[in-house]
Amino acid sequence: MSGRTHAMVPAALTAALFNTDPVLTLTAAAAGLAPDIDEPWSVIGMRLWFLAWWMKYVCGHRTVSHSLLMVVTVGIVGILTLMPVKMVVAVTIGLGSHVVLDAMSGGVQVWWPKKERWVLARYPVYGRMDQLLLVMAMLVAVGCLLMRVNEEVRTASDEGQQSADIIYLER
Repeated sequence: MSGRTHAMVPAALTAALFNTDPVLTLTAAAAGLAPDIDEPWSVIGMRLWFLAWWMKYVCGHRTVSHSLLMVVTVGIVGILTLMPVKMVVAVTIGLGSHVVLDAMSGGVQVWWPKKERWVLARYPVYGRMDQLLLVMAMLVAVGCLLMRVNEEVRTASDEGQQSADIIYLER
Protein backbone atom coordinates (compact mmCIF):
# COMPACT_ATOMS: atom_id res chain seq x y z
CA MET A 1 0.00 0.00 0.00
CA SER A 2 1.00 3.61 -0.35
CA GLY A 3 2.68 5.67 2.36
CA ARG A 4 -0.41 7.80 2.88
CA THR A 5 -2.52 4.67 3.48
CA HIS A 6 0.13 3.29 5.83
CA ALA A 7 -0.15 6.52 7.84
CA MET A 8 -3.94 7.07 7.72
CA VAL A 9 -5.14 3.56 8.61
CA PRO A 10 -3.34 3.37 11.99
CA ALA A 11 -4.16 7.03 12.64
CA ALA A 12 -7.86 6.28 12.15
CA LEU A 13 -7.71 3.14 14.29
CA THR A 14 -5.92 5.00 17.08
CA ALA A 15 -8.26 8.00 16.82
CA ALA A 16 -11.23 5.66 17.25
CA LEU A 17 -9.60 3.81 20.14
CA PHE A 18 -8.23 6.80 22.08
CA ASN A 19 -10.81 9.55 21.45
CA THR A 20 -8.69 11.34 18.83
CA ASP A 21 -5.77 12.04 21.15
CA PRO A 22 -3.51 14.02 18.77
CA VAL A 23 -0.20 12.73 20.15
CA LEU A 24 -1.29 9.09 19.97
CA THR A 25 -2.85 9.55 16.54
CA LEU A 26 0.33 11.10 15.10
CA THR A 27 2.47 8.47 16.84
CA ALA A 28 0.46 5.68 15.20
CA ALA A 29 0.70 7.41 11.81
CA ALA A 30 4.49 7.70 12.12
CA ALA A 31 4.78 4.09 13.30
CA GLY A 32 2.70 3.08 10.27
CA LEU A 33 5.43 4.47 8.02
CA ALA A 34 8.38 3.05 9.98
CA PRO A 35 8.58 -0.51 8.57
CA ASP A 36 9.33 0.87 5.11
CA ILE A 37 12.76 1.95 6.34
CA ASP A 38 13.95 -1.02 4.24
CA GLU A 39 12.82 0.69 1.00
CA PRO A 40 14.93 3.69 -0.12
CA TRP A 41 12.10 5.14 -2.25
CA SER A 42 9.52 5.09 0.55
CA VAL A 43 8.37 8.15 2.51
CA ILE A 44 10.69 7.36 5.44
CA GLY A 45 13.40 5.80 3.26
CA MET A 46 13.93 9.02 1.31
CA ARG A 47 14.48 10.92 4.55
CA LEU A 48 16.75 8.31 6.14
CA TRP A 49 18.30 7.15 2.87
CA PHE A 50 21.60 5.98 4.41
CA LEU A 51 19.75 3.56 6.72
CA ALA A 52 17.22 2.59 4.03
CA TRP A 53 19.88 1.56 1.49
CA TRP A 54 21.75 -0.42 4.14
CA MET A 55 18.55 -2.19 5.30
CA LYS A 56 17.48 -3.00 1.74
CA TYR A 57 20.76 -4.61 0.77
CA VAL A 58 21.47 -6.36 4.06
CA CYS A 59 17.95 -7.60 4.87
CA GLY A 60 15.81 -6.99 1.80
CA HIS A 61 12.40 -5.35 1.50
CA ARG A 62 9.42 -6.65 3.50
CA THR A 63 11.51 -8.94 5.67
CA VAL A 64 12.63 -8.16 9.24
CA SER A 65 10.98 -4.73 9.45
CA HIS A 66 7.67 -6.23 8.25
CA SER A 67 7.69 -9.20 10.64
CA LEU A 68 5.78 -10.15 13.74
CA LEU A 69 9.16 -10.33 15.49
CA MET A 70 9.66 -6.58 14.91
CA VAL A 71 6.16 -5.67 16.12
CA VAL A 72 6.51 -7.73 19.31
CA THR A 73 10.10 -6.59 19.96
CA VAL A 74 9.20 -2.91 19.66
CA GLY A 75 6.20 -3.43 21.94
CA ILE A 76 8.30 -5.19 24.59
CA VAL A 77 11.04 -2.54 24.40
CA GLY A 78 8.37 0.14 24.83
CA ILE A 79 7.02 -1.56 27.94
CA LEU A 80 10.51 -2.17 29.39
CA THR A 81 11.49 1.47 28.87
CA LEU A 82 8.37 2.48 30.78
CA MET A 83 6.65 4.19 27.87
CA PRO A 84 3.00 4.92 28.61
CA VAL A 85 0.87 1.90 27.71
CA LYS A 86 -1.31 3.96 25.36
CA MET A 87 1.81 5.04 23.47
CA VAL A 88 3.00 1.43 23.16
CA VAL A 89 -0.44 0.43 21.86
CA ALA A 90 -0.40 3.28 19.31
CA VAL A 91 3.05 2.24 18.04
CA THR A 92 2.02 -1.41 17.89
CA ILE A 93 -1.13 -0.49 15.94
CA GLY A 94 1.00 1.45 13.46
CA LEU A 95 3.53 -1.35 12.96
CA GLY A 96 0.92 -4.11 12.92
CA SER A 97 -1.35 -2.36 10.44
CA HIS A 98 1.62 -1.84 8.12
CA VAL A 99 2.32 -5.58 8.14
CA VAL A 100 -1.33 -6.42 7.37
CA LEU A 101 -1.61 -3.77 4.64
CA ASP A 102 1.56 -4.98 2.91
CA ALA A 103 0.30 -8.57 3.17
CA MET A 104 -2.64 -7.30 1.11
CA SER A 105 -0.35 -5.87 -1.56
CA GLY A 106 1.93 -8.78 -2.32
CA GLY A 107 3.01 -10.35 0.96
CA VAL A 108 5.51 -10.07 3.79
CA GLN A 109 7.81 -12.41 5.67
CA VAL A 110 5.68 -12.20 8.80
CA TRP A 111 7.50 -15.14 10.43
CA TRP A 112 10.97 -13.80 9.60
CA PRO A 113 13.63 -15.28 9.50
CA LYS A 114 11.54 -17.91 7.68
CA LYS A 115 11.51 -17.07 3.98
CA GLU A 116 7.83 -17.98 3.52
CA ARG A 117 5.69 -14.98 2.57
CA TRP A 118 2.31 -14.26 4.14
CA VAL A 119 0.03 -13.06 1.32
CA LEU A 120 -3.53 -11.90 1.98
CA ALA A 121 -4.07 -10.48 -1.51
CA ARG A 122 -2.25 -8.89 -4.40
CA TYR A 123 -3.82 -5.45 -4.63
CA PRO A 124 -1.56 -2.97 -6.45
CA VAL A 125 -0.02 -0.03 -4.62
CA TYR A 126 -2.04 3.12 -5.48
CA GLY A 127 -4.79 0.84 -6.85
CA ARG A 128 -8.50 0.90 -6.07
CA MET A 129 -8.19 -1.01 -2.78
CA ASP A 130 -5.43 1.34 -1.64
CA GLN A 131 -7.64 4.33 -2.44
CA LEU A 132 -10.69 2.74 -0.79
CA LEU A 133 -8.78 2.03 2.43
CA LEU A 134 -7.37 5.57 2.43
CA VAL A 135 -10.82 7.15 2.01
CA MET A 136 -12.36 4.91 4.67
CA ALA A 137 -9.54 5.74 7.10
CA MET A 138 -9.98 9.46 6.41
CA LEU A 139 -13.72 9.22 7.06
CA VAL A 140 -13.16 7.40 10.34
CA ALA A 141 -10.51 9.91 11.45
CA VAL A 142 -12.65 12.94 10.54
CA GLY A 143 -15.69 11.36 12.21
CA CYS A 144 -13.70 10.78 15.40
CA LEU A 145 -12.38 14.34 15.26
CA LEU A 146 -15.88 15.78 14.87
CA MET A 147 -17.15 13.70 17.79
CA ARG A 148 -14.27 14.97 19.94
CA VAL A 149 -14.88 18.59 18.95
CA ASN A 150 -18.58 18.17 19.72
CA GLU A 151 -17.70 16.72 23.12
CA GLU A 152 -15.25 19.56 23.86
CA VAL A 153 -17.80 22.21 22.83
CA ARG A 154 -20.50 20.60 24.97
CA THR A 155 -18.12 20.44 27.97
CA ALA A 156 -17.07 24.08 27.53
CA SER A 157 -20.70 25.12 27.16
CA ASP A 158 -21.68 23.23 30.34
CA GLU A 159 -18.79 24.82 32.27
CA GLY A 160 -19.77 28.27 30.97
CA GLN A 161 -23.37 27.70 32.06
CA GLN A 162 -22.22 26.62 35.53
CA SER A 163 -20.10 29.80 35.90
CA ALA A 164 -23.04 31.93 34.83
CA ASP A 165 -25.26 30.16 37.39
CA ILE A 166 -22.69 30.77 40.16
CA ILE A 167 -22.41 34.48 39.30
CA TYR A 168 -26.21 34.81 39.22
CA LEU A 169 -26.56 33.06 42.62
CA GLU A 170 -23.94 35.32 44.22
CA ARG A 171 -25.89 38.48 43.44
